[in-house]
Amino acid sequence: LPNMQAHDPKTIFILLNLTSNHSFVICNNGFVIERYVHGMNASYNDIQPWKFNDLAAVFGAKSSTCKTFQIHTRKELENLFNDGDFCSGKVLQLVELYLPGDDAPTSMKMLAAAAARRNAKK
Repeated sequence: LPNMQAHDPKTIFILLNLTSNHSFVICNNGFVIERYVHGMNASYNDIQPWKFNDLAAVFGAKSSTCKTFQIHTRKELENLFNDGDFCSGKVLQLVELYLPGDDAPTSMKMLAAAAARRNAKK
């Protein structure tokens, strides 16, 4: 599936009805690009954290048709990618990837810096 906003309940419902899929949800404490443009500590960029892994049960997925994971470290991610059951993709697998709030690709940081400079001139 293409990049989709997971805070749309319909998206979660669609994902749960797929028989096999690896879905990754990036959990980074808010809106990263906005932080780089308007300030890392601007409170309006803080959003209530969701428990995405709980949504599978909320929408009726059973443990036999859906597995969920929470990843906080590179080692945990490496272990997951080396897990044969995970890689077989026989059921929907929802992975929460927890990243620092300032984690962004260099190109995004450069774009945000340019936008911040432009906004400062206004």
